[in-house]
Amino acid sequence: MNQNNSPPTTQPSKTKARISLSSVFVVAFIGVFIIFISVTMLAYSRLADFRDILDDIANKSLPHVVFSEQVNNHITTLSAISDGLSYANSEPALRIAEGNVKQKIDQIRILAEHKDGTQYLDFHLNAIESEILELKSLALHRIKLAKQLAKQEQALYALNDEVVELTTVATLGSQDIQMLQRWRAAIFEAVALATNAANLSRLQTIRQSFFKVTEITAKLYTDVTQFPVTQHTKMLAIVDDFNHIVLSEQGIFPLQINLLRLSGRVIGRGNFVHSLIADYSRLLNFKSYQLSDSLITQTRRTSIRTNIQIQNVGLYVIGALISLLLIVFFIQNRVVRRLVKLNRVVQDRANGFRNSTRISGNDEISDIADTIDYFAATIEQQKKALQELSLLDGLTGIPNRRALDERLEHELKLAAREKWPLSILMVDVDFFKPYNDNYGHIAGDETLIKIAKILEKVAKRSGDFAARYGGEEFVFVLPNTDKVGAIKVADILLDAVRTAAIEHKHNPNTAYITVSIGVATCAKNDIKDADYVQRLADQALYAAKQNGRDQVIHYSDVITP
Repeated sequence: MNQNNSPPTTQPSKTKARISLSSVFVVAFIGVFIIFISVTMLAYSRLADFRDILDDIANKSLPHVVFSEQVNNHITTLSAISDGLSYANSEPALRIAEGNVKQKIDQIRILAEHKDGTQYLDFHLNAIESEILELKSLALHRIKLAKQLAKQEQALYALNDEVVELTTVATLGSQDIQMLQRWRAAIFEAVALATNAANLSRLQTIRQSFFKVTEITAKLYTDVTQFPVTQHTKMLAIVDDFNHIVLSEQGIFPLQINLLRLSGRVIGRGNFVHSLIADYSRLLNFKSYQLSDSLITQTRRTSIRTNIQIQNVGLYVIGALISLLLIVFFIQNRVVRRLVKLNRVVQDRANGFRNSTRISGNDEISDIADTIDYFAATIEQQKKALQELSLLDGLTGIPNRRALDERLEHELKLAAREKWPLSILMVDVDFFKPYNDNYGHIAGDETLIKIAKILEKVAKRSGDFAARYGGEEFVFVLPNTDKVGAIKVADILLDAVRTAAIEHKHNPNTAYITVSIGVATCAKNDIKDADYVQRLADQALYAAKQNGRDQVIHYSDVITP
């Protein structure tokens, strides 16, 4: 490192007369203490009766207000968690929601039991609890209906598989096969309508689908009679099963209709519970308002009585404030401004600005400023050295795996924001283990260094980024590059390695070092995460090696989306 940039070994000495911060604060504290004692003694002599009034407020009015606020908070929470009963989609979720509601109601009852004059709340709380039980019962019934509907849907899927199996292996004539295909298409249409009905939310639409399926089912029964007896029995059984699964009393259509109706009742009951909770809250707020109004009245009377007393000490307080302002101004000028300046300089240092920390004075603050100047250069040098060690590969001198991860995450986010494609190249040296075994690890390291330099030469654009992935693998990041551009760069890299003509007599394909390259591309409207992109490139690299090495393969040419 250049000696001119090295930090100083000693701190500069102080020649001015030293006034320590402790002396400044002692003087300021004594001044504030004298003012405080004077004002306190004067005020205490005037506010003895005021204390009695405050005790009355604290012991009578405020506890009622606090109680109302606590209960109101529980009521607000109860209103929110009661929705868990309405929207629970499983029995465990319903039990959890019920437990939360019961716990909150118990908390409200405990608060009311320890407070006198709250009997007016019991009736309303009992009504809420009763309606919550009704809501829970309706929600449980809805969950059971939903389970039945799901079971019928599974049976419908199994029936669909039976239709496929039956109609696939049939050994019929050409005319019968055509008729069988029409029959299969009709039952597939009915299955699709029934499946869709399980997800509909309008009764009118469900009924329309129901009538349509009924018509199709009737025609299916008629068409079955046209087939040979060997097929007739199986097909008739399938139609019967379909009719039972979809149109029977416990079929998909009746279950979905009942489920929608029950869901409406659950929502209505939930809204009614909300209204009861709201009424409870309004009653509580009314009582709280009455208590608050009483508190305000007492406060006003107290204010009138103390206003006269405050006027008596007003002049003295003004004098005390002026003295405090003078002390504050002194501390502000002597300490705070210099600390703010010091903080600004430290922030500038942290942001990379190399301005000198010049703080006037001869006290602890100026000592800190000198210390910051003393250590800043050393810290900067250490930071730079650590960054280089953590982000560069020790052998090749190009960025390492850690730098690659950071850069790839950055480029993926940039590609997603700018809506442009991004490609990466996964590069692997062919038959590198035989090379190390026969030429030695030193020669292997030299070859890796040469490959790294070739990568750096190919990275012509400012945004291109080459890094060592590990072992004999390298990664090339190409921002704003589509599949065609990435393959073009890969071909250039492939030719550059060939042109280097690094001897490798143990390469079964050629007498020189070659590389295999796997390419992955993220489309501009389909940016993936880093692990996904690297995995695609690695799969493409594997395909390149399997196909003979010394070639480029894009993942889209070997991997079906």
